[in-house]
Amino acid sequence: MKILVLSCDKNEEIFDAFHHCMEKYYPNHPEIIYAMETKQNPYYKTICKNYPLEVWTKRIRETLKEINDEQILIIMDDFFIRQPVDEKRIKYASKHLKGSIATFCFEKSWDSNDEETPYKDFKRRRHGSDYEVCINCGLWQRNKLIDVLSRDSNPWDVETNQDNRGYDYLINSGDYIIDWGYETWKPTGLFKGKWCRNIIPFFEKEGIEIDYEKRGFYD
Repeated sequence: MKILVLSCDKNEEIFDAFHHCMEKYYPNHPEIIYAMETKQNPYYKTICKNYPLEVWTKRIRETLKEINDEQILIIMDDFFIRQPVDEKRIKYASKHLKGSIATFCFEKSWDSNDEETPYKDFKRRRHGSDYEVCINCGLWQRNKLIDVLSRDSNPWDVETNQDNRGYDYLINSGDYIIDWGYETWKPTGLFKGKWCRNIIPFFEKEGIEIDYEKRGFYD
């Protein structure tokens, strides 16, 4: 398993905050690889592919092809982990990630139509449901993720296009696996390039200093 952090050059200023939270709350993490356009992350291995946002999927596909592991834990660069990661459940997902299962999504289940499965504390997203395909935070089979990203597009089109390629998508129906402060439909961290005010007390608690004026706040 490898962790692939989906990032971009303009988010260089949050390298320190991400590193602080990751190393504090997931110190036994697998190797971390940053996906960037041109800039290097000083903390982690970085793979640079300088493609424009309109073909973001091509950038991630080409990055994945350079990673020598069949399981990829996708994390966004503005996911600032709030409490110790549940490593046992990640290992459980890793053990069962095979066959038609494309991903174990670590976001909490929010859709009453999600279907029961034999997998403890994971449900299956109903085919055709909203956000069945979610490029958020989850453990993927690398080859299936490359397939899902096969059409050149920006990142938002991946989730609106919903081309499930016939795979199964499981989602967390238990407690937090990786708590990055997310509540369904309530933005946290960065949203549309601006800071969400709910990040302030957490950063203050962690001793993380950020120049909020540089981006401003999303209100």
